[in-house]
Parts: sequence; C-alpha cells; structure tokens
Amino acid sequence: HGADGIDELTTTGYTKISECRDGTVNTFYLHPADVGLPKAPSGSLQGGDAQENARIIERVLAGTRGAARDVVLLNAGAALFIAGAATSVEEGIRQAEKAIDSGDARRTLDRMIAISTTDDGAAGAGA
Repeated sequence: HGADGIDELTTTGYTKISECRDGTVNTFYLHPADVGLPKAPSGSLQGGDAQENARIIERVLAGTRGAARDVVLLNAGAALFIAGAATSVEEGIRQAEKAIDSGDARRTLDRMIAISTTDDGAAGAGA
C-alpha cells in the first residue's frame, strides 16, 4: 500500500509491504530509490478516464520515459520477482525495461487485445 494512498507499489514515496513467508508475516517499507528508481512528485501518477489511462500506457509502451514508466517498471519488477522469474525486484525492473524498450511488451499487449476482441477469444476467455 503506497503512502500516497494507491493500492499498488508507488514511486511517489514509501510503499508498505507485508510478506508472508514460512508462516511469518514481515512488514517493511520500500522506497523507489531502494531499487534505483527516482522518487516521483506527488500527483504525477494521476490517471483519468479509460481513454486517458489507455493513452498513458500507450506512451509507456512506446518508450516515453517519466513517472508513469517508472511506476510500471516498479510494479512489473516486483511481479516478476514474486513470480520467481527474477532473483530480485531490481532484476525484474531490468527485465521489464528490456521488454518495453525492445517492443516485446507492446507486441504482447497487442496479442492480448486481438484475442480478447475476437469471438473465439471471448469464448475461450470464459472457458
């Protein structure tokens, strides 16, 4: 839970993280600087309606650098670490950067959109 009130990892300050491992819950705080990312100004992660949020992700996937990209990298890096696909959040961030910069992330999103907007994809999604 981000100190700014958002329900995901944030780059505007500290994020409170609770980890359950071997039956024990450990709580700690993560700052973007801990994983090599800059702290974003308050309000810089403000989204909007669905169209505005789509434009934001389009810019991120097109390689535009800034606060939106950094928070995507942080959350993707953490997800890759939690899933066991990276040995650390920092490594996950590097993997996410590579996926965005190479265009792989954009191509994956395009495939997901194509699948979800076809009759076959819609039928498969409910199966």
